[in-house]
Amino acid sequence: MDRLPLIEAARGIRPLDLAITNVQLVNVFTCEIYPADIGILGNRIALVGPAGAYQLDAKTTYDGSGKWACPGFVDTHLHIESSMVTPANYAAAVLPFGTTTSIIDPHEIGNVLGMEGIRFMLEGSEGIPLRTYLTISSCVPAVPGKETAGADFGPAEIAEMLSWPRVIALAEMMDFMGIVNGNPKMVGIVDEALKAGVKVQGHSPLLSGRDLNAYIASGIDNDHELRIGEEGLEKLRLGLLPLLKVSTFGNYARPIVPKLLELPHLELALCTDDISPADLLENGHMDRVIREMLYHGIEPAVAIRWATLNGARHYQLRDHGAIAPGYLADIVLLSSLEEVKASEVFVDGELLVENGKLLQEIPEPPTGIEIKNSVTIQPLSADAFEIKPPIENGEVTLNVMELLPTRLSKLVQTKATVKDGKIDFASLDADICTIAIVPRHGQSHPPVVALLKGLGLKRATLASSIAHDSHNILITGHRPEDMLLATQALVQCGGGLVFVQDGDVLGKVELPLAGLMSYKPVAELAVEMQMMDDLAVELGIPHRAKALATTGLALTVIPEVRLSDLLGMVDVATQEPIPLFPDFV
Repeated sequence: MDRLPLIEAARGIRPLDLAITNVQLVNVFTCEIYPADIGILGNRIALVGPAGAYQLDAKTTYDGSGKWACPGFVDTHLHIESSMVTPANYAAAVLPFGTTTSIIDPHEIGNVLGMEGIRFMLEGSEGIPLRTYLTISSCVPAVPGKETAGADFGPAEIAEMLSWPRVIALAEMMDFMGIVNGNPKMVGIVDEALKAGVKVQGHSPLLSGRDLNAYIASGIDNDHELRIGEEGLEKLRLGLLPLLKVSTFGNYARPIVPKLLELPHLELALCTDDISPADLLENGHMDRVIREMLYHGIEPAVAIRWATLNGARHYQLRDHGAIAPGYLADIVLLSSLEEVKASEVFVDGELLVENGKLLQEIPEPPTGIEIKNSVTIQPLSADAFEIKPPIENGEVTLNVMELLPTRLSKLVQTKATVKDGKIDFASLDADICTIAIVPRHGQSHPPVVALLKGLGLKRATLASSIAHDSHNILITGHRPEDMLLATQALVQCGGGLVFVQDGDVLGKVELPLAGLMSYKPVAELAVEMQMMDDLAVELGIPHRAKALATTGLALTVIPEVRLSDLLGMVDVATQEPIPLFPDFV
């Protein structure tokens, strides 16, 4: 924009469009809070001064008495697909919580629809009032050669997409062992980002020592997948910026922050990563992550700095993340600083949220991408979900994947009785069920089947086309017939989640957009997901994510054991298959 009018408005020789007066300004440069007035021209801030210090001639004046003014929150890493809605409906849901800038990684839809999926998110976010910047998915599939997705991105595809508008980074490099081991494809993908001059997001849970040094040396700039405080300390000392998160799948900040507070100086940024619809409406968005920082005794202005200026500066987003002359007029008025409760939200100097309510609908931008049913499977029968033991009768030892409350997993072993060539499930622990992956991107290979402990599911079957990150159909259950019925239900509706028991569908959420998203608003999906969460609890699932508890079990970069559609159970550290029957290798 031409800055001359802004200069004149700052000097007082041109009238302002908007003055926000008598606020308590949260200054994220100095981490002070003091009374101030704010003058806005067009979509930018012209001046900021002590309350009453300047005569502000403005077309509109908004009295902010009793409220705190802070920059709009900047979410430094998230997946809109995890909220199961389009970018426009996502914006309508998060703006009332004060989030005005989102840095999205569309690798969920990218794994299903390839470059067309990334372009859909780009076009579907064009012109919406939530500032939406893209990071280009680096790992499609998450670990090449170990799983199959609906697409395969190499350096050439990455280079093309990095040239698209509003692209500001390479998305999370999840194949961290590929980088550490010098895989040419993975290193080449990072090199394309470095040549493009953009930031590179990391994803390396519990990585340390020389391997961590090697990972960072490749060009990684940040990491949102920290698990413990010592890990955060080591990564900070090596120059990696932690993006602390609180998500639907857990509070990852709580075990980390106390250790980091031992440092004499600490700079972080914050993110949400994955927020389900019901969780979003009940618990908030970036405001919730800030509240977690306050829980640890961090001063509000410092926590807000971490949620605004730090992320904006890290991603080189000029004029974002602060209330200062020349900055974009994205401002949140809080009615409570301690509760981080957004009352009014201005974007580009326009009031979009008042008293916590969105003032206008956000229309869907037109896209040129035709979305079809993306769930394509080979013909199946119920016996595809049965484990085939290597003996006809007797006792066998089986390797079992155990899901832990932290969403991590470990390998355990159990004994089972075999009768007439079939596993006698009555001989197993009651907490063990069958887990299977059905390829849904048109692959020709059959489902893989294993055993899962720790989910808590009783009798019923849970199936989902949300299976990070390749998003094949992931099914956990007890009866092969129910597992087949659940798969068929997802094929018919184009994907989603479904509970089946004894031949009956107990509950279903349809996600026809790539098997990941709906065109419904978050509020409608929240009701449907709450029903599914209630069912999950009723059926015995104790995990925080409830109906979504299984969605990460196919993500072959989360320790220690995961399930791959190509290899069955996988040791994440070595990326080698784990035999189901260890005594018969």
